[in-house]
Amino acid sequence: MQNKDYLLPGVAAILLAVATPIYWLGMSPSVGDYDILWQDMLSLGFYDILFASCLLLNIYIYLNLKHILNEQLNFNHIDLLVLIMVAINTLWLGTLFLDVASTVLPDNIVTQNKDAFLKINLSVSIGAIVILGIIDLFIGILLLAKSTELPTLLKIFAIMSVIQGVIGMTVFLSVTLIFIFPITMIILAMFFLRKPESLELV
Repeated sequence: MQNKDYLLPGVAAILLAVATPIYWLGMSPSVGDYDILWQDMLSLGFYDILFASCLLLNIYIYLNLKHILNEQLNFNHIDLLVLIMVAINTLWLGTLFLDVASTVLPDNIVTQNKDAFLKINLSVSIGAIVILGIIDLFIGILLLAKSTELPTLLKIFAIMSVIQGVIGMTVFLSVTLIFIFPITMIILAMFFLRKPESLELV
């Protein structure tokens, strides 16, 4: 792998570190307020694009992490977890179809199915946060189990993943991920942007 191959994942991680708090802080008024959430679901706008961008960037970053771990460190212990993470993020991304449906379907059908749309959206979102928290926890644990063989930045990333996982699983504390997740992404960006020859191969 050439040095340039680290550039795009590194930039993506930085972009995600910036976009995530912008999205969640912007959407914070809708948390716990069904009326505001419903109004947001009735149209496609900036925050929907940002939501999709965050999930797609997350998928891209973790697939590249898996690739780099396999290629450079001969480490494949988290491959399955990353693929499950991709599947969960894809499912979460699918909730945008509810926004599309709310926009294109006749008003009477949308109104009749308001509660169903809200329940699906909230159930998938909360479920995704919990499952992704579990995945983060296990990714961190598996990385730490091989910590003597991994670069320092990956050890720090592993610790942050454990913290994220524990917080994500609690749901009610997950609001703090607005500030913790960007730090994790910056650490991951630093790992991606290191020169290939500086990686500690095993």
